[in-house]
Amino acid sequence: MVSWWTVMTLLIVGALGVAACAAVGKTCFVRNVDSISYRVAALWLVCFLVALVGALMVKDAFGVELAALCAVGVGICAVVMCPLAGRRWRSRAMANALAYVRLQQKAETSATSSADSSSDDWGTMPEAVCARLARTYDLTRREEDVLMLLMDGKTFTEVADELVVSLNTVKSHVRHIYAKMGVKGKLDLLEKVRE
Repeated sequence: MVSWWTVMTLLIVGALGVAACAAVGKTCFVRNVDSISYRVAALWLVCFLVALVGALMVKDAFGVELAALCAVGVGICAVVMCPLAGRRWRSRAMANALAYVRLQQKAETSATSSADSSSDDWGTMPEAVCARLARTYDLTRREEDVLMLLMDGKTFTEVADELVVSLNTVKSHVRHIYAKMGVKGKLDLLEKVRE
């Protein structure tokens, strides 16, 4: 006579096999399948194979009772993990797609606005202003980077974090910028930049 442990193991492994076949069938025979469906199907297959091989190995090593518990554990993990992983992958894919659409819209609006503006407006872009000031006042490349971040309204600490340097290094660069441009503080610097 077959024990209940064996029946439970076979039922759980069989259910995982059916779920894996359903996921593969959905992926293979449904139109407009995304890459996430392939991943979810592969995850179901892996869970089925882990339950099958794990149950057989544990049965041989420790007995039918532990094989059934192993199959139950893998089955519970599969039932919880596969749908959650699919949702997470889909939400990340949607977020990436949304970011791509926003980036495309931003590029289109900036291309449209730059095409509408005259060639004299090129000197008003922050990068162009910083480059012009760097050439005029003989700033180093790093000082130009610091100036650009200060123009964006960043604090010295934020500049240090973004450039991955110490706060004292940023202060040293700022002192050199002030000396080269002939200003006394951040407000004077921003006024000179706006001129």
